[in-house]
Amino acid sequence: MKRLIIGLVIFMVTLSLAASIRVVTYNALNFGGNDEDRLPFFETILNDIDADILLFQEIENGMGGELLLSALNNGSDDFSGSVYLNGPDTNNILIYRNSLITFASQDTISTDLRDISEFELIIDGTLIRFYSCHLKASTGNEYLRLAEVTQLRNHLSQLDEGSEFIIVGDMNFYTSSEPGYQKFIADEVNNIGRAEDLSDEVGEWHNNIDFAGVHTQSTRTNQFGGGAGGGLDDRFDFIFSSYQLNNGIGLEYIDDTITSFGNDGEHFNMSINNGTNSAVSPEIADALYEASDHLPVIADFNTITSFEPIIVVRIPNIEEKWQQGTEHNIEWVSANFGGNVKIELQNETSDEREVLAASTENDGEWTWNIPLEQLLGEYKIVISDADDGDPIDESNNPFSIIVPTEEYTIYEIQYSVAGPSPLEGEQVITYGIVTAVSYNGFFLQDGAGAWNGIFVYEYGSNVNQGDEIDITGTVAEYFDKTELADIVECSILSSGNLLPEAVFLSTLDVNQEDYEGVLVQVNNAECTGYDPEYGEWLVDDGSGEIMIDDLVYVFVPEIGEFYDIIGVVDYSYSSFKIEPRYSSDISIASSVQEDVVNIDFKLYNYPNPFNPSTTIFFELTAKDAKNAKLEIYNLKGQKVKTFPINQFTNQPIQQIVWDGKDENNKPVSSGIYFYKLISGDFKQTKKMILLK
Repeated sequence: MKRLIIGLVIFMVTLSLAASIRVVTYNALNFGGNDEDRLPFFETILNDIDADILLFQEIENGMGGELLLSALNNGSDDFSGSVYLNGPDTNNILIYRNSLITFASQDTISTDLRDISEFELIIDGTLIRFYSCHLKASTGNEYLRLAEVTQLRNHLSQLDEGSEFIIVGDMNFYTSSEPGYQKFIADEVNNIGRAEDLSDEVGEWHNNIDFAGVHTQSTRTNQFGGGAGGGLDDRFDFIFSSYQLNNGIGLEYIDDTITSFGNDGEHFNMSINNGTNSAVSPEIADALYEASDHLPVIADFNTITSFEPIIVVRIPNIEEKWQQGTEHNIEWVSANFGGNVKIELQNETSDEREVLAASTENDGEWTWNIPLEQLLGEYKIVISDADDGDPIDESNNPFSIIVPTEEYTIYEIQYSVAGPSPLEGEQVITYGIVTAVSYNGFFLQDGAGAWNGIFVYEYGSNVNQGDEIDITGTVAEYFDKTELADIVECSILSSGNLLPEAVFLSTLDVNQEDYEGVLVQVNNAECTGYDPEYGEWLVDDGSGEIMIDDLVYVFVPEIGEFYDIIGVVDYSYSSFKIEPRYSSDISIASSVQEDVVNIDFKLYNYPNPFNPSTTIFFELTAKDAKNAKLEIYNLKGQKVKTFPINQFTNQPIQQIVWDGKDENNKPVSSGIYFYKLISGDFKQTKKMILLK
């Protein structure tokens, strides 16, 4: 009896140590930094799902991931995210609840089409790997999907026996008989990478009402925003696990919890918000309709606490290039292990190891000053218990020791008679003055004129306009746009410098690679078109059109008005564009070619994003305030509200509170809005976001 009681106590303690986690996979439909208008819909959906691990596909850029992370945190720091790795086509990101999960490392499995992302997480003391896939779409591409799955399975077969993993994503399978699906679940000689579908709904999914309850695409009957239409009739989004996951260790799938979120089984070939949806509220059904053409898929798991010691190398891990004579941090994470660690450098050619630190504190970081005489080549970092070598881990991929980077001018990087930069793929050092800063990087220029400007792709940079900087990065061609990426080092040498003079060009002449990244000015150019959804407008001085974009500054033009415009030349979506930076970059051109400079109203609002109201601040003199007004527009360019400014106080800053209601005192929907302050002939416009 005594043994039985002790056994029950141990069993109950073990259960008390277990946690429950929710995993969601979601194709976010080409979500990027310019998709703030869809962010409120994602926030509504994700708050209701309340997942702990979120894997997204079709992420366009790092800012897209940052926006989704901000929607989940909403002022807190509960969630963290993986590093955005830019590969071919759109990419994947991971967001995780940091109170339950330790992020260990990430890696990329390259295929001929899109990259598959690997994320190593420590959950309740166990290392679990998560894989996010977006396989080739459309019928007729079954064997391309098979090739992608084969690449993943080959990778999985190299893992240790008994490794646990979860594979999620938009697989684009039409039927369980497809060779790619069968490759996932196949019983092979090496079964380390064998997977199983957590759903038992297998068969011919496409346009089959028998599977109406598990379909995940499309949430809409009509096509819009780049998404598919046709209504719910395909099961494209899956969660697989390693074979026989429920084995008493690591993760344990909770039966029957896999769900196509929002699918009540009654919307076959319909939009998800058509009529009544018994699975979710009308607000969530509408959000699912607006956010993406896919439904998220969720599954719940219990965890079994492990006390086995773990070490995982985090950096270097993704084929970094480190120079002789430079300083770098080696990083790792550990669980159930507190002793000192040994750090070794393993030569990938000879497999010989050099001890870098025989015993150092297990604090997750160690600085390596790479000797100038360090041999060039490929290496891995090996980290282990300093006493007996167990536990142990090594970098997933080799990193390279390279010669110190050479210095080039921006002109030398950019200039080419035809084709890409002659330095494409090379790590370089260059310098210049920051001329404009955007959400995903900044523009750098070294003197006025052609070939002297370049875009630096770096999220969260801490540079400002007028900074003189010295920067090390890799020359990349992103859809024919030359840029610096993979920034290794950025030093601010001085601040507040004068910017290079803008080059005067005709609107037609801006459309050439010579001026990519260069400050230019066009005069007396008529606005010939405006797309409020994308914030783009066209101007023409009679020589030909050039596009004006809102990467840095938002302006709502008037068609038929003539403008003088200063900005940096950018190139995206196969179009050259001028990117103005602030209100004074855009002025109304008079009929006699005299400049009329916009007033800087010091216009801004707080909070932004906001709910339910925001305060709009501005500065006006008594003279400017006469007949002035503040107008609010929606994304379609429709006027929502007008505030007459019929009084003036002696306060330097005036303010107006907008409660998110229109002229009829009805609440407006979530999304992007523009507020325009008008005083006589002068205007200034800013953007704000209403989140509900």
